Amino acid sequence: MDKSTTGKLAEVLATIDNTQDMEKFMEQPKVTDSFKTFPEYYRSLPRVKETTDSALIELSGIERSYYYQIMKGKRHPSRDKILRLCIGAGLTLRETTRALELSENAPLYPKSRRDIIITVAINQSATVIDTNLLLFEYGEKALE
Repeated sequence: MDKSTTGKLAEVLATIDNTQDMEKFMEQPKVTDSFKTFPEYYRSLPRVKETTDSALIELSGIERSYYYQIMKGKRHPSRDKILRLCIGAGLTLRETTRALELSENAPLYPKSRRDIIITVAINQSATVIDTNLLLFEYGEKALE
């Protein structure tokens, strides 16, 4: 998180001495982190840092040149490509949700049958192949 933003929030919070002001403070938009792009966020994650680009390419099943174009910010990946990258790296549901948000893709929707299956796969630390097999088993479209 950006220290200057956190510092400013801490200064404001230090002046709050009643529940009405506290409630107003809590209603303000939450600062989640200082990342502005998907590649910046993705590369900052410990599991991604621990894994080579070659391994991430293999684990996600994304074509090599396309992967590098995404990481350089030259391509705007689809939702499925982001999910492949996140699942391939073994990211948590929370990390995957933030990645989808930063890539300007829709989050996983708890009323969508396909998204429920993908969420369960993420929670089980499934591979991309296992996720696609699970989707196929339930008659849903595989991750592209």
